[in-house]
Amino acid sequence: MQDIYSEIVRALERKERCVLATLINRVGSAPRAVGAKYLIKQDGTSLGSIGGGCVEAEVWQEAQKVADKGEGRVLHFELTSEQLAEGGLVCGGNIDIFLEPLIREDFLNIYKEAARIRQKGGSAILATLVSVDGNFPKGGGSKVLIRTSGEKVGSLLGGAELEKKVLSEGKEALREKKPRILVFSYEDRRVEILLEPVFCEPTVYIFGGGHVSEQIAPLAKNVSFKVVVIDDREMFANRERFPEADEVIVSEFEKCFERINIDESSYVVIVTRGHLYDGIVLGQALESSARYIGMIGSRKKIGTLYQSLIEKGIAKESLGRVHAPIGIDINSETPEEIAVSIVAELIKVRGEPLSLTTPSRGRIYQT
Repeated sequence: MQDIYSEIVRALERKERCVLATLINRVGSAPRAVGAKYLIKQDGTSLGSIGGGCVEAEVWQEAQKVADKGEGRVLHFELTSEQLAEGGLVCGGNIDIFLEPLIREDFLNIYKEAARIRQKGGSAILATLVSVDGNFPKGGGSKVLIRTSGEKVGSLLGGAELEKKVLSEGKEALREKKPRILVFSYEDRRVEILLEPVFCEPTVYIFGGGHVSEQIAPLAKNVSFKVVVIDDREMFANRERFPEADEVIVSEFEKCFERINIDESSYVVIVTRGHLYDGIVLGQALESSARYIGMIGSRKKIGTLYQSLIEKGIAKESLGRVHAPIGIDINSETPEEIAVSIVAELIKVRGEPLSLTTPSRGRIYQT
């Protein structure tokens, strides 16, 4: 999926008029979560989704008015059963959509930095002033991007005092990796601010370049993971085989961790060609701070490998981090089905709140 921040940068660089629709409140079982985005561009094309069907059709129409007036607004939708049937949706509930005209020149640097963080690493809070006493701020809005270090791009109406509050509240949004609306009183006025965590796209490191990996790579890429494929055979680790991968590395498995940066936003998928190589990779992965470690194989094979690692000094408790057999149990058999089960598990883990101290837990190893 294309990064919406990068598309905003391209539109602003071309001085194209565009409107950004963001889901800021949800009650019930609406199809998208708070923070979902839908960008409507000057030529009428769009990117992203806030639920599809009748909602996006009406938002698209209202976006034209927002662009003409240069004033944002909030749309409220009560999704009745009739609307759902008419629009082809299967979820109900109430949602609020914030439509924001992206017309200020200083927004370009803000979105450039947000896109850079998404691609290169780091974390920040993007704060957007939604309303003051129920009204959209004049002059095309107000927005600031604040890194956790305190460095910032842009500014909010209200200055340093508001930005200090944003950084304080934003740290919790960053920890949970979920947007939130901050509502409070400032100088006897009711202020609404949208806080959005900005962080690097999580990276899936696929160890092994076989048939299963060929299916995992495009699927993971399509659901917004960065993808790195590693194998010790050039005939299996190459661009022709993995055109969608962000990086393809040819390296001995014993030394491959020296060439990559595994951190808490990393997902390790071990699907090498044999038990020996699986063990070599797993031993190194367990020494890392990877968010997720998963390994393919039968329960018998996994038990044998675990026992071998314990005999080599790996703590039994650390094996509890490993998702093995890898993937959600859907009775998968073919490489395509196995890839679906694996990527489904990656999505599940990605959607869970990020603990500040503990990587994702796998299945408890029992002797």
